[in-house]
Amino acid sequence: MTNKSMTTSTDLLKNKLLTLVTQEMLTPLTSVMGMASVLNQEIYGPLTDKQREYVEVINERSRYLRSLVEQIIALAKLDESGQNLEKTPVDVKNLCQQIVRDLEPETVYRQVEFHVLGGGGDRKIGLFDKEILEQTLYNLIYSVIQSAGSGSEVKLHLSEKQEELNVAVWVSHPLLGDNLPHTQLYSQKLSAIEQNSNSSLTLNRLQLTFAELKEIIFEEMPKQGENVTANPTRDLLALLFCCQLAEQQGGSLWIQGSAESGYRYILVLPLSK
Repeated sequence: MTNKSMTTSTDLLKNKLLTLVTQEMLTPLTSVMGMASVLNQEIYGPLTDKQREYVEVINERSRYLRSLVEQIIALAKLDESGQNLEKTPVDVKNLCQQIVRDLEPETVYRQVEFHVLGGGGDRKIGLFDKEILEQTLYNLIYSVIQSAGSGSEVKLHLSEKQEELNVAVWVSHPLLGDNLPHTQLYSQKLSAIEQNSNSSLTLNRLQLTFAELKEIIFEEMPKQGENVTANPTRDLLALLFCCQLAEQQGGSLWIQGSAESGYRYILVLPLSK
């Protein structure tokens, strides 16, 4: 057996094991959520205000954990399916709203509001591989929510332009204005783009390729034996995975804006009508 085939076989085995373990996690999680729901309905007696508060926390975090487990299972399925895209009509706006509902425990926990803007009501925007598109959008939205500060609004805007679907995501804060909390990661490249721009009216765009983004995120990683506090957080890893999935679909991830107007992520995916 060649090294390549051995690696492929090992990866398949790891994926199957991961799927099995995560599926096993769903059963006790569902039980915890069921018992918390019973307590919340006060079937076995009234709850104090503090007890009701704790039960609600259990409910929120359990829903969030279940969402993570389901995402892990979906990721394992994506690895097994390889690069084959199975395109079907997808209502992207409804898909985004569904993802936001799944992430509601996280937005409540972080005291962040989320608004989905644009996109025709029940109109099918285009043909996509729904599972891969869902993973792409989930990781982008999750990354921005995780990095947004308390009291912020995360906004997502959908639009079509030249046979492309554009998904813009940014953070709006009443004191800090519109911007991305990750901006400092790209500060040098963004400054260079703005200095070379001939027009202040042009919204500068920086493309984030998977290879470059990976280098940016991991360049501060500690070497073996060093302090590990500089490890990239899950929001950055989710952003990295979003970039990888976008490229897998023939799309790209950009940062658009300026220091004055603020920056936003732009996910660009080709439309299939």
